[in-house]
Amino acid sequence: MSSKYTQQEILDVTQTFIQGNLDAYFIQKKMYEGFSYPRPSRALIFSQKENSDHAIVDGAALEKLGQTLLKNNLHATINAYNLTLPSVNEMGSYHAVAFMTDSKAKTIWYQDSYGIEMRKELRDFLKQLFPDYKITCFNQIQQFKEKNDSSCYLLAEYNILDMWHRKNNQTQYIKEYDSSEARKAVWEIVKHIEKDSSNKGSYIPKAKHDEVLSKKYILECKKNGYRDFKYRLTQEKNYKNIIKQAIQNTLSFYNRYIQKLHANHLSK
Repeated sequence: MSSKYTQQEILDVTQTFIQGNLDAYFIQKKMYEGFSYPRPSRALIFSQKENSDHAIVDGAALEKLGQTLLKNNLHATINAYNLTLPSVNEMGSYHAVAFMTDSKAKTIWYQDSYGIEMRKELRDFLKQLFPDYKITCFNQIQQFKEKNDSSCYLLAEYNILDMWHRKNNQTQYIKEYDSSEARKAVWEIVKHIEKDSSNKGSYIPKAKHDEVLSKKYILECKKNGYRDFKYRLTQEKNYKNIIKQAIQNTLSFYNRYIQKLHANHLSK
């Protein structure tokens, strides 16, 4: 068998870990083998503006997350997510964090591999959407900005597994990996990805209509991207009203969703 990746590519923490492609799904599936826990969903918490190299967390992004959480809470007591947010460290990049909700225990668990607290706009939104829930953040520092470490997606997967183990009082399975330990562990899975397997290829967004982009357009995207990179919802003058409106829109959507489910049930 010819392996698609070399061990050095996986163990070098300066190499960007594959994500959002078939390889990532293959790895996630293997990570969950032997456990009764459902695999986490992936949730994107950002809005991508046209002609911009960076995404932002705005009211619409929070609404989209809220809708997902409320819908999933109807069908399962505990739900886990690999959340993707726009990076606050590098323009055009994204950052993954681990997230879990427990509607029975009224808890939300969150872990950022940089060891930092939940972003304020996200916390403020969740506290109003789930006012009786306790939010717990795990603050283990697992990677460092100055090392250009791109292990967040992988660490989020291991952190979600740790959350499941804590929830089920299976402390013997808790890893609490740092980025180096996570890559050493995942190599045992990655080495089985064959070079010519169906997992080959990463998702690379194509240029708009596959056109050759002009220098003017590229400069415009970079300019807008820099603006959006600096954007913070919390700095808006009407920030509290934006959060309040996002809550109202989310609950309106959820009520319509419940009504639709009820109508479909009656029609059967």
